[in-house]
Amino acid sequence: MRSEFIHQLVSLAAELAGGVPGGKTASEELGPNARWYASSWQRVGGVDLFLARDGVERCLVVAGAGPEAARVPGEAVATGERPVKVAAYSSETCAALRALFPWTAPRALPKGRPSFGCGDRLGVATPGQLRALRQTRAALVLAQQSVRELTLTGRSYAEVVDAATWGVFQEGYQEGFGADGDHLKTVDEVRTLLEAGATFITLDLSLCLGRASGLPEMPDAVRQLEGNSWELAGERLEGSPDDLQGFWRVYGPAFAFIEEADALCRQARGAGGYDLEVSVDETAHATRPIDHLLLATELVRRGIAVSSIAPRFPGEFQKGIDYIGDRERLEREVAIHAEIAHRFGYKLGVHSGSDKFAVFPLFARYGGDRLHVKTAGTSWLEAVRVVAATDPALFRAIWAQATEGFPRAREYYHINTSLADVAGKADVPDSELPRLLDDDACRQFLHITYGEILKAPAPGGGTLSDALQENLARNEARYALGLEAHFRRHADGLGFTSP
Repeated sequence: MRSEFIHQLVSLAAELAGGVPGGKTASEELGPNARWYASSWQRVGGVDLFLARDGVERCLVVAGAGPEAARVPGEAVATGERPVKVAAYSSETCAALRALFPWTAPRALPKGRPSFGCGDRLGVATPGQLRALRQTRAALVLAQQSVRELTLTGRSYAEVVDAATWGVFQEGYQEGFGADGDHLKTVDEVRTLLEAGATFITLDLSLCLGRASGLPEMPDAVRQLEGNSWELAGERLEGSPDDLQGFWRVYGPAFAFIEEADALCRQARGAGGYDLEVSVDETAHATRPIDHLLLATELVRRGIAVSSIAPRFPGEFQKGIDYIGDRERLEREVAIHAEIAHRFGYKLGVHSGSDKFAVFPLFARYGGDRLHVKTAGTSWLEAVRVVAATDPALFRAIWAQATEGFPRAREYYHINTSLADVAGKADVPDSELPRLLDDDACRQFLHITYGEILKAPAPGGGTLSDALQENLARNEARYALGLEAHFRRHADGLGFTSP
C-alpha cells in the first residue's frame, strides 16, 4: 500500500481515539479511489478497528494495545502508547474478525422468518446486498455458492465465507447470516463445505433420483399410506398404489444420501446449528405435489428436520430472466406446495429466484414467511452493468470472451438463449451498452459465461477478473446503489418489506 495512504490511516486512528463508534467522524474519503468505512468502526477492549481501501487493496486497521489487538495479524505502522497496525485482506484477517466479532461468522438462520440467499461470484457484493435487505423481514444467506460456481470461478468456499465476513463487518451488520453450500450432490462435497464454514447445506438429489441400482425395499410405513387422502389448497391428493410405487421408485434411492448428509451436519454443527435444504428443482419434470407430500412424510418418520424443500415448479425458472410458462398452473401448484410446507413446518425453496418479478406476488401470497428464495448470478450481472456504463472497452472485451466461451458454458446451464440470439447486439454506440443488461438474451448470455470471462486474459495485462475488480473498486458506490435498487425490488415483490 502507498506510504501516503498508511500515513492517512495512522492520522485517522489518532482522530478516532477521541470519538465514539457511530458518532460523527471525519470524511470517509482518503484520496482518489481510497477511503475508510465509518460503518465498520468498532471498539473492543479500548482497541479501535475499522476497514479501509486503497484501490483494490483492502485492509483492517487496528489501533491500540491489548489482547484484542494481539489476535489480529498485521504489520505495525506506528508505535507508542497507541500502536497501529494494518492487516491486509486475507483468510487470517477474516478469521481474526470472526474470533473477535461472532456476528461476522455464519450461523443457522432464525426460525419463523422468510429467508433470502444472495450469491456473490466476485466477493464484493455483500455491502450493496445488505443495504437493500437489512431492513426487511428476511433472514439472509450472504455466503452462497455451488460446487459448479466454485469450479468455474476458481474460488474456494472458504474464500466465499471470508468475503461475506468482510462485507458484514464493513457494513456493521450484526443480525447474523447463513452460509449456503449450494447444490451438493455427494457426501464428500457436504463434508468439504462443512469444513470450510457452511452452515446451510443444500442437497441436490439429482444423482440419486430414480437410480435403480440404489433402490431399497419400500418401508412398511410408506406402504401403509395406501388409500390415504389429503386435502390441500382445495385439491385432493390420493395415496394410490401407483403413486406410492412411483414415488418410491424415484425418491427411494435418495434417503441414504439425505440421512448421511444430515448426520454429518449434526456432527459438525450440533442439533439446531445448521439448516438443511432438500432440492429437487434441477430435474426434467415438475415435482408432483403427492411426491412432495410423501417426501416430507418420510423425512419426518426418519427424524430428519429440514429447513426447506425446493421442488421443481411447472414452467421455466431460467437464469437471469423472468418466469416462462403458464402462470395459472404455477399458482395452483405453488398453493399446494406451500400448504405442504406450512403443514410440516419448513420453508418452500425457490431456486433460480432472481428476476422472477412477474410471479413473486403469488409466492408471497401462498408462501408468506415460509419461503426461502435463492438468487445467484444477478449480482454478477449488476457488476457487468457497471462496467458497461463506465468502461466500454472492458465491456466489449468481456462480450468477446463470452462469445468465444458460450458453447462451453452452455453445457452447465439450461437456458433458451443461443449465440444467434445475441449476434450483433453489442454493435451499438458505447452509450447504449448498459441497455443490453435489460435484454433477456443478453442477460442469459452474460449470466452463464462468468467462468469463461473471469479466467481470460485482459487486453492490458492480467485477467478480466482483475480488470473487473479494479473497475468495481473505482465505481464502488455505483455498484452498491445498483445492487441496492435491484434487491430492493426483489424484496418488495416477495412481500419481505411489509410489516
